[in-house]
Amino acid sequence: MLPAGFSLLELVMVLLLMSMVLVVATPRWPTALLLGAQAERLAQDIRYTQALAMQRGQRFTIRRTGEATYTIVDDGNQPVTPAPPPLQGVAVDPFVLSFTAAMGEPEAAGPPIRLTMGEESVTLRVTARTGTVLLQP
Repeated sequence: MLPAGFSLLELVMVLLLMSMVLVVATPRWPTALLLGAQAERLAQDIRYTQALAMQRGQRFTIRRTGEATYTIVDDGNQPVTPAPPPLQGVAVDPFVLSFTAAMGEPEAAGPPIRLTMGEESVTLRVTARTGTVLLQP
């Protein structure tokens, strides 16, 4: 008959495996989550800029103004209020995206926008015809 429960060796092996997984996963976990959240927020603000252009019937532009800040301006270069808060702990490549009033189409497909936090990075791509924002690790 087999004894009920686990042997001491089995418990030690499980604890050893769990500690190895935690040592590998813990340093990346908070950074990856925060970077992903910040990238999604920028993607939503790009979509919001596109929606403003279609809704109000004028050109709207979103552009980087600092290492972790960006602004949305209308056709008269007036900022949209409230201004987006700065990204937390993330460096963003320079970018300028303008959307036309007709269909919310980007005026020009810009280069990919890279967000970096530590050694992690995420890339945002805006498609040329539709203005769809894609997040790529």
